[in-house]
This record gives sequence, structure tokens and C-alpha cells, in this order.
Amino acid sequence: MVFQWFHSTAYMMDDEVGSLVEKLKPQFVTKWLKTVCEVRFDVMVMCLLPKPVEFARVGGYWDKSCSTVTQLKEGLNRILCLIPYNVISQPLWECFMPEWLEAIRTEVPDSQLKEFREVLRTISSLQINEPEKVSLS
Repeated sequence: MVFQWFHSTAYMMDDEVGSLVEKLKPQFVTKWLKTVCEVRFDVMVMCLLPKPVEFARVGGYWDKSCSTVTQLKEGLNRILCLIPYNVISQPLWECFMPEWLEAIRTEVPDSQLKEFREVLRTISSLQINEPEKVSLS
């Protein structure tokens, strides 16, 4: 649900509330997510897979009936919203991104592949950082 919140708030208006939410992300939420990644790397990977475990299928496109193609596009956009906050480390990326590429290869009809072109281009141009240690204090 936290990943869905990042995705939803990425498109907020640039007003007082939007500004406040953007301040909360790096101050609290990203620190918490990085700690989760350190303590339970496996859970973080499971939540970021194209077909995550059942407990991670909450909110957004999981709450509505939509095609696999839509689920894949929305999932990639959700990951795209996490990258600027350095939540996605290189080791994490290396665990889940091959699964995404395989899902696109096997589950997206050729006629719909062009719908992924822009998000994949954007994701591939971003810098994924090495993990940093998070202080719990």
C-alpha cells in the first residue's frame, strides 16, 4: 500500500498539501522503506514483483478488475515513482527487474508492446544507487 501511496501522491497538485506530502516522503517514509529493505529484503522484493505475493496486492489496480497489461503498466509506473527517492537499490533492482522484463515478454501481446516504450525508456535512463545504511535514530 505504501508503494501505491507513492504512486498516487506523485501526481498531486503543487500546492500547500502537495508540498507537505513531498516533505514527508524523504523525512519519514523513505527511511522506513530503506529499513524494511535492510531487515526484510525478501519481503521488499516480493512486493515489487510483477505478480507480487497475495498480501502485497492492495490498493490501486489490484482493487479493480483490469487486464494483465494494465497491471504491468501500472506496476512499472509505481516503481518509477519510487526511484527518485532512492528506495530502489541496485541489489533490489537486480532481483525484481528481470521478472518484469520476462512478464512483459511473455504476457504482453506484440500489438501492445509500444505502450511500454516510454516507461521503459524512462526507467532505463535513471540512475539506480547502491544501498546506503539507514540509521534508526
